[in-house]
Amino acid sequence: MDEWISATRCWSPSPSPDGTAIAFVWDGDGRPMVRLHRRRTGEEWSLDTGPDLVSTVRWSPDGNWLAVEAAPDGGERTCVLVVRPDGTDLRPVRGVGDDDRGAVSLDRWSHTGSVVAITESDYDTTTAWLVDVESDQRQRLGSGHALKILDVSRDRRRALLRRGRRGSRHVGIVDLDGTEGWHEIDSGRGPGGPPGAVEHPVAITRDSSVVAARFTPDGSRMLVLTDGGRERAALVAVDVATDARPMFPEVLAERVDAELEQFALTEDAATAALVWNVAGRSEVDLLDLTTGKPAPYSPPGDVVSSAIFSHDGDSLVLGIQSPDVPSAVWCHELSSRTTALICPQDDPAWAPGTLVHPTLETVSTPDGLALPGWLYRPPGTVGPLPTVIYLHGGPEAQERPVFTPLYQVLLRHGIAVYAANVRGSSGLGRSFVNADNGAGRFAAIRDVASCAEHLVAIGVADSERIGVMGRSYGGYLTLAALVNHPELFAVGVDVCGMADFETFFARTEPWIADAAVGEYGHPIHDRNLLRELSPVHRMDRLRAPLLVVHGRYDTNVPVHEAELAVHGAKAAGVDVRYLLFDDEGHEIQRLENRRTFIHAVTEWLTDHFDLS
Repeated sequence: MDEWISATRCWSPSPSPDGTAIAFVWDGDGRPMVRLHRRRTGEEWSLDTGPDLVSTVRWSPDGNWLAVEAAPDGGERTCVLVVRPDGTDLRPVRGVGDDDRGAVSLDRWSHTGSVVAITESDYDTTTAWLVDVESDQRQRLGSGHALKILDVSRDRRRALLRRGRRGSRHVGIVDLDGTEGWHEIDSGRGPGGPPGAVEHPVAITRDSSVVAARFTPDGSRMLVLTDGGRERAALVAVDVATDARPMFPEVLAERVDAELEQFALTEDAATAALVWNVAGRSEVDLLDLTTGKPAPYSPPGDVVSSAIFSHDGDSLVLGIQSPDVPSAVWCHELSSRTTALICPQDDPAWAPGTLVHPTLETVSTPDGLALPGWLYRPPGTVGPLPTVIYLHGGPEAQERPVFTPLYQVLLRHGIAVYAANVRGSSGLGRSFVNADNGAGRFAAIRDVASCAEHLVAIGVADSERIGVMGRSYGGYLTLAALVNHPELFAVGVDVCGMADFETFFARTEPWIADAAVGEYGHPIHDRNLLRELSPVHRMDRLRAPLLVVHGRYDTNVPVHEAELAVHGAKAAGVDVRYLLFDDEGHEIQRLENRRTFIHAVTEWLTDHFDLS
């Protein structure tokens, strides 16, 4: 089973401008780093970008640079580095010199040359910058809440910026000559807000959110992925010519049964690759933007995590994974209609059919909401079984049929897994993702109990042996379920979860706290609500043995939250174990630590399910 845990993963692909090579992130040596693949020969080599854990790599349009986003010690204070493809001239990129108090994020490259777009988060403000890595010239585009640079026009006269907290993100245009400032664009009607309204732009629609946007080559229109004016995100086009009147957007692609999760655009804007989220699995359309006709493409896997076109538009490079195949990079050539695996080059070390594929299982809640989740059953078994309910982070994430070694190891030990999507999860429409905001979180906690009750009712779960486990927000929800419904759960595993919203808001990174206000509530104005929602104040009701896992360098959910959970569990008199990784942050990235984590969780659950 260790071969599942140690399987090589590849993600964040980026093709070189001349199409001869593909860069991606690869963890074949035990930690995420930059890897390059030469397409003609299959030759591969790694680049040394230092000890920091790499999350993203992007090739510059002139082919002279790779931009890398990395996390020192796996923490939240990320940095951006640039390096030549031959590994030389490695150096950091910042907008404000040597100040390293915040996080630097890699947004994108401009369409030509060596200008990279970055954003720097410090305290509760994000500042957007364009940096020419050749000349070291910098241009500040503005500051605000959670800014992200989505695109730069081909003539470098304007930039598209996204602004706003989680669930309410809007796109605006910044004139790069410094003459007019920010123009906010409403994807429901068109440009809005007075000229120069940089600090406080007027928004026409505040209950929608923009995911991504791109200029067309002539800069007259932008394509926007948004849920503005609709329940599920779609692709729309908005006229943004400087002399254009506000217009109702043209809907280019939408589905009533699926949410548009991401789109990739060729440089000439002739073709868009649309990645649809259909009940958790991915479907891909290649949309001809001239005729408006889509051509379906079947990806070689269940979930497409990324998509990017080569510079010439003939190759679509994809990040894909499935329950039995780790995250991999594939290249689809449109002209030949062939798809080839790029990374990993080695076949999996297990036979086909060895790993379990889940089935979609929907839970109904007392208030009538349908919660879709993925049920993994141990092969050759019938219920009732010891069962773990797994809760994802976010909350705006989604459990999907992807490669998860932890689940497969638990299945081999006779433990069923239900990977739940309680209210607040993404991929199921705007109403669903917002259903847990503020006081709606009480219903999300009740959703966990509904999952347990449903699994017992259908004969899957043994009512005396149900566990609950989650990471990040899922760790919070685990603690909340254990103290609000102690009669349902025999064991729990909290992985870097919040125990107390008051201390979380006080100790997390300021820009993370600022972005979370719309989701959880305001730490001052909603103090009483957040106190009532915090598990730390009900730990005396805890009855289940508790394993607490955390990374020492986690500054998203600081390690203090784990200490609160451990202290509360000890005071409640339950069996508690604390597993602290001294070289990890909010995620467990290093291979040896992933191995230790999975074995520790498996041992904890089998012991308390009396399976050892």
